[in-house]
Amino acid sequence: MLIPCIHFSGNCDEAIAFYKKTLGAEVKEINYFRDRPENSGMDDNLPPNFVMNSDLLIFGSPMMMTDGGEKQLTGDSFSFCICLDSTEEVTAVFNKLADGGKIVEALAPQFWASLYGMVEDRFGVGWQVMTNSCNNSK
Repeated sequence: MLIPCIHFSGNCDEAIAFYKKTLGAEVKEINYFRDRPENSGMDDNLPPNFVMNSDLLIFGSPMMMTDGGEKQLTGDSFSFCICLDSTEEVTAVFNKLADGGKIVEALAPQFWASLYGMVEDRFGVGWQVMTNSCNNSK
């Protein structure tokens, strides 16, 4: 099983709350650095309120999120795809993700989907939101 993990820089709790509200994310577990055992070998300089690891379900898919560690991962060579059944659902989710973020590609019909758009949310995470094109993965 492949599970993506998004690394944040101290605002993971805020991002989780945003994804719960925006995408209906279900939080399975959250562990904070304050909860790590003594002598765990983990970085002692991280704030205790940083999220050490979290497990969520977003549209039924597992996702992990963390406030990371000493070294933050960066890169914009990936995005998450959300495939929905109706143009109304696509429009609603796209607009919620775009609130406080930026639209990379406006919603429009495409040859592979009746509606498709790309957005970067307020946390810098890239999302592709579309209809009709994910049926190949079912």
